[in-house]
Amino acid sequence: MQLKHRSTLALALSAILLAGCGGSSDGSNSGDNDSIPDTGGTNPDTGGKDPDPVIVEPPQADAEPEFIVRPYLQAPGSDTMTVMFETENTEPEVWVRPFGTGGEFQKVAGEVHSEDGLVYASRLMGLESNTLYEYYVLTTDTESQLRATQPFAFKTWPAPGDDVSEATFIAISDTQLDQTVYEPVLKNIVRDGIMSKECSLSQPETCAENIAAITISGDVVQTGGNRGHWRNQLFDRMADITPYVPLVTVPGNHDYYGNAELQLYRTYMNPPENGSVGYEDHWYFLDYLDLRLIGLDSYLISGAHGKFNSDTLAVQRQWLRETLKDAEIQQKQFVMGMFHHGCLSELWSSGESIGSCEMVSELEQYSDRTGAISGHFFGHTHSYSRGQSLDTQHLWLNAASVSGYIEPLNNENLQKSQISDYDTYEISRSEFGYNLLTYQFGPEPSVSLVRKKGGYDGDLDFDIVDELSFKQNTNSNLPQATAGTGEYSGANVKLAIQVGAPDSVHEVHWQVSESQDFSGPVFDIWGNDTRRQNLFYDEASQVGGDKYVGFETINTQEGVDIFQLDLSELLTRRSIRPGADDHYRWNKRYSSLNTHASDYNDYKGQKRPTLSLKPGTTYYWRSRVRDQQMNWSAWSEQYNFAIEGTRTPNLLINGNAETGDLTGWTLESGAINVVSKVKNPGFLAAAEGDYYFAGRGFGQGQPADCCTEKASQLVDVSEFQTQIDAGEAYLQLSAQITTWQSMDQPELTIELYDQNGNQIAWDNAGPYTSKTAKNWETITVLGQLPNNVRAVKVSIGGTRKQGSDNDIYFDDLSLNLLY
Repeated sequence: MQLKHRSTLALALSAILLAGCGGSSDGSNSGDNDSIPDTGGTNPDTGGKDPDPVIVEPPQADAEPEFIVRPYLQAPGSDTMTVMFETENTEPEVWVRPFGTGGEFQKVAGEVHSEDGLVYASRLMGLESNTLYEYYVLTTDTESQLRATQPFAFKTWPAPGDDVSEATFIAISDTQLDQTVYEPVLKNIVRDGIMSKECSLSQPETCAENIAAITISGDVVQTGGNRGHWRNQLFDRMADITPYVPLVTVPGNHDYYGNAELQLYRTYMNPPENGSVGYEDHWYFLDYLDLRLIGLDSYLISGAHGKFNSDTLAVQRQWLRETLKDAEIQQKQFVMGMFHHGCLSELWSSGESIGSCEMVSELEQYSDRTGAISGHFFGHTHSYSRGQSLDTQHLWLNAASVSGYIEPLNNENLQKSQISDYDTYEISRSEFGYNLLTYQFGPEPSVSLVRKKGGYDGDLDFDIVDELSFKQNTNSNLPQATAGTGEYSGANVKLAIQVGAPDSVHEVHWQVSESQDFSGPVFDIWGNDTRRQNLFYDEASQVGGDKYVGFETINTQEGVDIFQLDLSELLTRRSIRPGADDHYRWNKRYSSLNTHASDYNDYKGQKRPTLSLKPGTTYYWRSRVRDQQMNWSAWSEQYNFAIEGTRTPNLLINGNAETGDLTGWTLESGAINVVSKVKNPGFLAAAEGDYYFAGRGFGQGQPADCCTEKASQLVDVSEFQTQIDAGEAYLQLSAQITTWQSMDQPELTIELYDQNGNQIAWDNAGPYTSKTAKNWETITVLGQLPNNVRAVKVSIGGTRKQGSDNDIYFDDLSLNLLY
């Protein structure tokens, strides 16, 4: 809402202030301009020289405005900036001009931005890019007296062609105040940290020049519906810097508390309105040259500490895809997402969100498509964590904490229930501090991260505790094997490589597969055990530090040779799966966090396989190395090793359907047909050979019962009872499964029986299914057989969900015992 015109007294004062040096209020000379002779632009009284420019004096008043919230900056751009503030004074204006010029002011009235008429926003438009501006806020008090601030400053963001090659952003999170003992922390971080270390506390306009923006990844205040929390927890404690550096925020769960519609968040925050219709304040983007910064709302798509809404997730995800596509068209060198709930959270498992993981996947895919550097900032967990994606130049940054309580890592119960040492993260520190991100634009783009620790009284040195850079380079450091070929016992497999420049290697990535061409399940070994450092926490009783200055980490990789991998020993400590931590993105520790089955999960609806070293089996492996700027080398040559022992032939009869009928199989219900594309060109091609198994229909006639099929084969394994009862036998079942349109539901199951026909429970029994369409998917089941197993029953089949045919397909089934 536009304010009414200023009072007559205020206008008169403005005219006097603007006149300066006896001039008129518009800065021109007084008198009749027509009486001045034309001198061709020179002044005859000054000997033909141009006159001194007219100096417009800044506004002056006897008192400053009575602010409830001092001025702060929102929605920065190359030609715009929004100045906001809260006051009971009336008729506010913002006067702005290029810094130090003494020229004319642009005057913009404050528009009401709150229901009670106390919060104002002045949207400054038509500014020059990459320019430092000074501005003043003027108000009228209850006595109709003009009030004016001291000069503040901001700098507009650059436009292409401004010859700007670098920008620095501050990333923080969780400015909430949940324990009064931490009240000084945020103010200390602002004054003794950011303003003293990154600019000049005595010349705050240098902060405007040096820092493009401060990002806050949610939980801006403790209770979003509490007006005092906004005034005191956020703006009062950041008041030294907010008039100079814009705040870029996203909402967290605390900002929704008592504020379900984000009324107060939307009152105080004013991002650009380029999000989805109806969600403009929830998600948006800002462009700084070739950096696109994308703010997202994870509260609406989370599990615990949120309200998961699948429709909202779909809307936000589609908007993100479109925004990333636009960034791709504009060839953005950097894309950074920002949201509150973490995808993976090392120090608070309950803070994770599958919805956030989907956003991370979209950002990673942008980098995969374009080669750009991406990343995301989050909070929620009150600690600093930094990591990088497995395949992509993508930064993971928990930007907290600047006020939220420090996670008590010396608490045994918390350690048992909440912490997870993920491969994705290289470092986690439960502490206060802030983060600097410096972007280098141009032909050799890079982004550098510096973490500075401190904030509690007595901990104000703000020492650097972590540094990392992403820069696109060619990494020609090709690994070569020095160990890991030949035959080994399952307890003694060790791999090793060498490279030409070992000191430049930051981490190693190993892959192991039973497929010579790495087309089957490929197991990724990367992260905590394969890089130079992994900073995490010792057991609770051994953790030093405290909840004020932070808890002390240990380097679990201290003294480790990362060019050697004791694979057998590693498998005794942890599971190794395809995609490393990808399993944990989609399978959360607590049921409340498993909000939905994500389509981003390559193993949706089925168990992700784990690596084991099976007797009588050959394994293939390769490796690559990453440099200090996060660039991977090419893969090494392929090597292989074999595990001592025996692998039986396929124990299934006609597992590939090549007899053209159900030989070896017993039909238990419905109909299982054997079909061929060779005989029916409209059919699917077999995974192997010419024939495969399918459900009812396909011109074969349909049984009266509907709509489940099942055929099985019982395999006698009693001849292997010695190995089975000694705990030395493994069962491996592999099959190719697919559907036509992902509608009908195939099922593969395994049942174990003793000599009396009693079923024996087994964790790997299934059922196993597939949602792939017209594309064969390999399902592999592996597990140690329990004692007393004498028979194995393999069943194929499934349920028709729509249509006349049951589009469930199986091929190339193989059952082997390994011992």
